[in-house]
Amino acid sequence: MQADNVIIESCLIFSNIGCYEIWRDFSGPLSAVVIAVITVRYAFRQLGAQHQNTLNAQKEESKRNTKIELFRDVSQLLESSSISIRDTSTFCMVKKYSNLDMKAQITVLEFNEILSKFGDALLSIVSKVETHEIVNLKLFRAVRFSLQSIHHDLLKLRSEGDRFLVLERILELTSDAQMYIGDFQVCMQNMAYGDIFDNNVPYRVPADKRYKVITNDEANLDELIKYFWTETDWGKTCAKYEAEAKAKYSS
Repeated sequence: MQADNVIIESCLIFSNIGCYEIWRDFSGPLSAVVIAVITVRYAFRQLGAQHQNTLNAQKEESKRNTKIELFRDVSQLLESSSISIRDTSTFCMVKKYSNLDMKAQITVLEFNEILSKFGDALLSIVSKVETHEIVNLKLFRAVRFSLQSIHHDLLKLRSEGDRFLVLERILELTSDAQMYIGDFQVCMQNMAYGDIFDNNVPYRVPADKRYKVITNDEANLDELIKYFWTETDWGKTCAKYEAEAKAKYSS
């Protein structure tokens, strides 16, 4: 019986002290320590989550401000370029209706002036868009491809002997350019202000479905990029030169 009492009365390394007495005396402080540790861990988790939320909010705010700033910058360029394109279109339209049979010709001198004015307007947009593709890679690339295709077709008219056809083609190209630029302006407005005003500007809906429309829709952009790269003269020419370069330097 004495040995049993020793076992009961002793706990761990403490002789003559029972486990119950130790638990009774230290359970309060131990519980407080455990609660304090849990509370501190929870607090740090909350602080970490709040910090991450703050970083995310700052990131989104920075992206929004960048889009708005870029929209303003691009809008000014698009407007100034559109003036040059509209002037070209107006000149060609007046030229076309300058006689009854609507068979006016564009002279070489007039074409060179148009190439400089219209062509430079297209390339200024292409350059701006290309240097900001990271904002929206597919949208900016589709816009760039569309205008580069138009510029390529414009350059091809230098060797066209039918001066009546040159006039008609320039009118078509200016019309295409104005439509694509208008599409881009709509996309940029929606990107910059859509979530702020909880509204979106509707996209162009052509009566003739053969006409392409640039929208900020991934499937549409994939289709457009493929179209401009594989079905236009500009895209086919680029693909040809690219293949020739690979064949030349791969051997």
